[in-house]
Amino acid sequence: MNLQTYSNSLFIGNRGKVIPYKGSKIKRKDGNINSGFKNLKVRPELIDNIPELTTDSALKSLVRLLNAKEMNFFSVGCFSSLFSEEGYTYRGYIEFAFNCRICVRDARNYFSLYFHFEQFLRKNNFEQKVDFNWMLEEVEFSDVSIDGFSCAIFIRTNYCESNDIAYDTWKKSLKILESFLASVQVKSHSLIY
Repeated sequence: MNLQTYSNSLFIGNRGKVIPYKGSKIKRKDGNINSGFKNLKVRPELIDNIPELTTDSALKSLVRLLNAKEMNFFSVGCFSSLFSEEGYTYRGYIEFAFNCRICVRDARNYFSLYFHFEQFLRKNNFEQKVDFNWMLEEVEFSDVSIDGFSCAIFIRTNYCESNDIAYDTWKKSLKILESFLASVQVKSHSLIY
């Protein structure tokens, strides 16, 4: 039996949110700001202007995929950053939702994604030392009058000896997630965007 090097877990957030949401000009401790929700499904040309994506090609690739015309998802938010404390680690998240008025309302659809992602990791012998933490949260999509759910996947690499090793682990982790999401076939009943 192989010991897993990654962890993949799911939990339910209890705060809820409204999308779209405005950004804040106030800098966080890491020096970044919250840019707010950008509807990249409708305006994919804005991807190149998202501050969180200017220095992270792996995250940018994942955001492009989620918002591609043929994908039945759309991104809600994202972030990544290098941390150095006891070594180097990359941390961040990608938040997305189903682009289907019916699918987005049923949390079981996200549970299914989570379960099949775990199977995908095992099938592909994924061996990176990283944590994937899926968080489902209730959402009001106020611009289209739909209540449903979004899913944020928080990703954190284990501490590494160097920035390069940490980013390589981060890239491989986002790549396997991107490959999985690209393989998901979702029957869309009525698109949100």
